[in-house]
Amino acid sequence: MIPIQEVDIYSDNNIKISAHVIVPNTDMAAAEAIIYDPNYNELYSAYQTIGQYPTAIAAFEAIVLASNKYIAKSGGNITRINNPCNTEFVNEVEQQNIISSHSIDVSIEVNA
Repeated sequence: MIPIQEVDIYSDNNIKISAHVIVPNTDMAAAEAIIYDPNYNELYSAYQTIGQYPTAIAAFEAIVLASNKYIAKSGGNITRINNPCNTEFVNEVEQQNIISSHSIDVSIEVNA
């Protein structure tokens, strides 16, 4: 089984980002995203690697920052963050602290 935590990020301009925190071992984590942006392409999503990080928390923060930047570039805001398959590596409180520190005003959801 791949050690992965899925995070779905939604915007008020119809962008959906399905991101993954991947933790193959205790020494590293990675972040990636699949971006569906109907303003760019109505038929296909785009895959984007975000990078490698020393911890899952750092990978999650990179996902939030990259998503916020992408959504803001087209004039949107993050409206919802959901963890559809629990919070294997970065729990709800840790996630809420990260988004709050970046002035993103949404409540983290789990299995919503």
